[in-house]
Amino acid sequence: MATDRHRIRPEGTAENISVCRKHFCLMIARSATDMMFAIAFSILMVAAAGLDIRSRRIPNVLSLFVLAIGCAFVVASMPPREAAMTVLEGAATGLVVWLPFWALGMLGAGDVKFFAAAAAWLGPRLALYAALLSALLGAMLALGWLFARAYRHEPGSSAALQRVDTIPYGVAMAAGLAINAWYPHLFH
Repeated sequence: MATDRHRIRPEGTAENISVCRKHFCLMIARSATDMMFAIAFSILMVAAAGLDIRSRRIPNVLSLFVLAIGCAFVVASMPPREAAMTVLEGAATGLVVWLPFWALGMLGAGDVKFFAAAAAWLGPRLALYAALLSALLGAMLALGWLFARAYRHEPGSSAALQRVDTIPYGVAMAAGLAINAWYPHLFH
C-alpha cells in the first residue's frame, strides 16, 4: 500500500497547480493575460537573438524592457514578497553565472545584462537551468560558427585565412532562456 507522499497525483490537482504556478510555461493554462506575457517573452527572446546576430549587440533598452515586462509578469503571478524575491534572485543568478565570462572578455556586457533581465522572469532555479542549457547551446553555436566561418573566400585573394569574428552568444542565451521558460521540467 503506497503512502500519500508516494502516490501519483493527477496533473490538474490543486496541489500540483500551486507548485507549478511558479513555472513560467504553466502560466499559459491560467489566463489570457498570462498567455500574452508568454508570447511577449518569446518575442523578446527572438528580438534579442536577431539583434545579436545582426549587430553583435543587445541594446540596454531591450534589456530594460525585458526586465520591466518580466517584473510586471512576476508581480501579476505571485504575492508581492515572493515576486520581489523571484525577480531579485533570478536576476542575481543570471549576473553571478555570466559576469565572470564578461570579466574574462569572453562575453559582452549586453549579453550578461540581457540574461539577468530575462532570468528575473524565471527565478533562480530556472535561471541556473537556462544558463546550463545556454552554455551547451553556445558551445554548439561556437563549433558551428568556427566551421562555417573559419575560412572565407575573399574576392581577389586565394582563400585567405581569416579570424572568426565574434560569436552572437545572445542567440544561445535567448534559446536557453526560452526553452527553459516553456519547458521548466526539462532538467528534472
